[in-house]
Amino acid sequence: MIFRSKNDSLKTRAKSSKQETPFEARRRELAEQEASLKAATARHESFIKKAPKIAEEIQKKQRENFLHNASRIDSRGQSLPDDRYLHGDAAVPPRARRRDRQQGKLLFFLLIAGLFISAWWAWQTLFQPAF
Repeated sequence: MIFRSKNDSLKTRAKSSKQETPFEARRRELAEQEASLKAATARHESFIKKAPKIAEEIQKKQRENFLHNASRIDSRGQSLPDDRYLHGDAAVPPRARRRDRQQGKLLFFLLIAGLFISAWWAWQTLFQPAF
């Protein structure tokens, strides 16, 4: 076919107009990014508005839990003992901890002295010529 019909030229024009130029592609990407950023901003702003209410609810729940635990009574009608300080180092009086530190320092010194003595003995027996 040497001559083209009008329909063929319209089809090629339609295809070329549907193709996106790099400028239009970049503009579309930027518009998508802007829309996503606006949505994220709206979410963050709504969270910021709700944050004081959430914090107040958390404080209220903690307060209720504290009051509930403080008012608990065991089966004999007595309050439960406060055992927060019975575990770990908090139950040990400060003097005992100071004594333990002093004993640790003494033990460390004795171990270092023993290491030096054993190193000296090994040097004397292994590297000094026997006459």
